[in-house]
Amino acid sequence: MIQMHHPAPTDPGRLAEPREHDDLLNYRIKHLLRMGGAPAVQLCEGGYGVTRRQWRFVAALVEGGAMSPSALAERIELPRTVVSRTIIELIGKGLIERRAEGRTSAAARPTRVAASAEGRRLYAELFPRLAAINRRLMEVLDAEEVVVLDRCLTKLTAQARRILEEGAGVEVRADRRHGGSGKRWRELGHPR
Repeated sequence: MIQMHHPAPTDPGRLAEPREHDDLLNYRIKHLLRMGGAPAVQLCEGGYGVTRRQWRFVAALVEGGAMSPSALAERIELPRTVVSRTIIELIGKGLIERRAEGRTSAAARPTRVAASAEGRRLYAELFPRLAAINRRLMEVLDAEEVVVLDRCLTKLTAQARRILEEGAGVEVRADRRHGGSGKRWRELGHPR
């Protein structure tokens, strides 16, 4: 069983005006994702040998059909480098395949990726099990609360996208490729 810190219920007003770390919306959502997502991770990795990210790719290709790696990156909102690496992993597992649609030369680079027959079989078997976990999580909400939650998630996602595009008032960027926060910590004169 997974042992996790359980934040105390907070006054709903503290979401809008946080007074401590556990009041932050992103923390509360991350905590829910970690707790609610743990059974899905266990099922994906332990039951089917795929990571949640790999599952997301297969699901996107089954649901959206064949698409270019760039379109896939946009759909699942991941950097193209991560998408390229994961495509290679999934081709190796036989869950997706490259398609050279519309190309005249056999040597031309394929332009699209698609779920393979094995990927579609995985989706048909795994999605209903993940949907059952989702239903179990959602069963504590009544129909009206589900509608409100959906509306709130849509609005919060749109607002988060706007904040991200505007730079969130943060003039510096994380640079994980070149040492990330550890490097920056040292640059600021802190000890290792």
